[in-house]
Amino acid sequence: MKTFKTLFVALVTLASWSGLSAQVGQAKVNLFDASTIPDDLKKDAYKVKRDEKVEIELSQPDKGSIKTYSIITILDSKGADELIFHEYADKFRILEDVDIRFFDANGKLISRHSKKDMITSSAGSGLVEDGKGYYLRLNTTNYPVTVEATTVYTIRTSLQLPSYYPQLPYQAVENSQFIIKYATSLGVKYKTYNGTMKAEESSTDPKYLTYRFNVRNIPAKKYEENSGPWTQYFPHVRFNSSRFTFDGFPGDLSSWKELGNWYNRLASSVNKLSEKNQQEIQQMVKHLPSDIEKARFLYNYLQRNFRYVSIQLGIGGFRPFPADFVHDKKYGDCKGLSNYLEACLSAVKIKSYSAWINAGADRPAVDPEFPFDQFNHQILCVLIGKDSIWLECTSNYNDFGHLGNFTENRNALLMTENGGVLVKTPRSKPVENMSTMITKVKFAEDGSGDVHATQYSTGEYKYAQINISKESAEVQKNVMINRMGFSNPDEYEIKYLDQDKPATKTEYSLTLEKIPDFIAGSKMFIRPRMYKFWGVKMPAVEKRNNDYLFDFPLSKKDTTMFVIPEGYELDVLPAPKNLTFEYGKYESSYWYDSANRTVYSSASLVLNQYRIPALRYNDTKTFMDKILEDENQKLIIKKL
Repeated sequence: MKTFKTLFVALVTLASWSGLSAQVGQAKVNLFDASTIPDDLKKDAYKVKRDEKVEIELSQPDKGSIKTYSIITILDSKGADELIFHEYADKFRILEDVDIRFFDANGKLISRHSKKDMITSSAGSGLVEDGKGYYLRLNTTNYPVTVEATTVYTIRTSLQLPSYYPQLPYQAVENSQFIIKYATSLGVKYKTYNGTMKAEESSTDPKYLTYRFNVRNIPAKKYEENSGPWTQYFPHVRFNSSRFTFDGFPGDLSSWKELGNWYNRLASSVNKLSEKNQQEIQQMVKHLPSDIEKARFLYNYLQRNFRYVSIQLGIGGFRPFPADFVHDKKYGDCKGLSNYLEACLSAVKIKSYSAWINAGADRPAVDPEFPFDQFNHQILCVLIGKDSIWLECTSNYNDFGHLGNFTENRNALLMTENGGVLVKTPRSKPVENMSTMITKVKFAEDGSGDVHATQYSTGEYKYAQINISKESAEVQKNVMINRMGFSNPDEYEIKYLDQDKPATKTEYSLTLEKIPDFIAGSKMFIRPRMYKFWGVKMPAVEKRNNDYLFDFPLSKKDTTMFVIPEGYELDVLPAPKNLTFEYGKYESSYWYDSANRTVYSSASLVLNQYRIPALRYNDTKTFMDKILEDENQKLIIKKL
């Protein structure tokens, strides 16, 4: 889907500045001299926003401008991302001018750069691209340094207005101002998140209204690990325009319903197959007795025969390619493939709706109370009886009815015949993301031996195995050692099997010079599993403010059999564990079959919820730490 790059970044406007000084309160301060930064703003800060100003002006639904100005001091190398400049432009967002000045710690000018000094390239990853990227990197090893940046844009749509973020993680702010002046006929509204910012409203012309936000002296704020995008937690303001135009197509963003109606008008001429192609689809499924089997067949047909490409040219960022085009060409983007499958299902009298969604493994749900285009992906919802079946149409391997962590458990905008409706996508259950490992270990008196492990995977574990199977042998080995935790083998073989079945099978065969972690005298000390059953070490914090995110709900099981060499006997078994907490449970057990000289190790982990509320963080960390303690136990065998 069409999304402007970097719109979440706080934009700043041209202002009348003279020389190296600025008016702050009643005193002039040299903002380019790093020594003038107040000490209380340096705490936890990698960078300090000395001043910024944003000025957006909208005179018509397809006519406006964004002028920007900022002064930012980078205190050390941890804030060096501020020395990298990315600008994006297309026919809706035209970059008119750039001026960047670079200063040393004392405010002495080091260099100056304009738009012509930036590296330019086509922007986008699709078959058709209409954007251009501008890139510049400033280099230094001496800190602090200060950057003054000015940009000017012309914009030709009011659909995707920039949000105002006064600060970024680890950034303190001395002064920040955001101004949006708009024609009152556009009906611009705003909503503040994670703060109390409120606009001062003013008007010198009855046809225009101005919102002005101003914040000062904000201390730096840390980013909490595994909390998802920082943008959802930091104070910000979003804007929408009731009236908008995109590529000549007028629309209404006053409600989710009206945004859906706009999409329906775009798609109405492209969402049906020709009579000939309908008959072809009908012939494919005529032997199937139920709608659910027909839907499954057509989804599998899409997965096997069509490929995904990204297309974001003009209104093509929102309107799909015609269903007949996709049928003939056998490719499409997320809109095209979802729209095509919707047309195929319609041809066999099965109801389905395309849906917009904000995709990404850690994305928050869209705010139902404030219509705002933060979507970047399109999926499909199939209605059969009372069931809703969600399909990821860009994937060649997702199971029928399983979205995965890319789009699950968030609000999607369903494009019904009555307009847009926000609905929640399902959350996967632990059993849908299962990894089961069965391992047999045989080793000799000198500690060398062979490991044969078979992994059965469903859901996210299955999709990961399919993706890894497409990589080079070197990458596959790297994953086996560095991600899964197997020892570096002398010889190895990996087989990826049953990828078209509900559970994939992966076989690992390793020859190791040393099976035990270490040998002391007549004893061998062996870890209870030959790979990392669980490797998440949660950071210690006094107080967690934001939710902690795991990848997905999951179920993991392991059984490992150690066939000990003749002349050895069991000396010590690890202690079993039985742990529970609000969102999961863990069990392990260990036993010895003396008749077959085999030590058994088993473990089971269920995580019912992947988003852990901040108030439950410490309980969760305690639970996970105990699992890691169990991983570090040793079974010990000794020579007779």
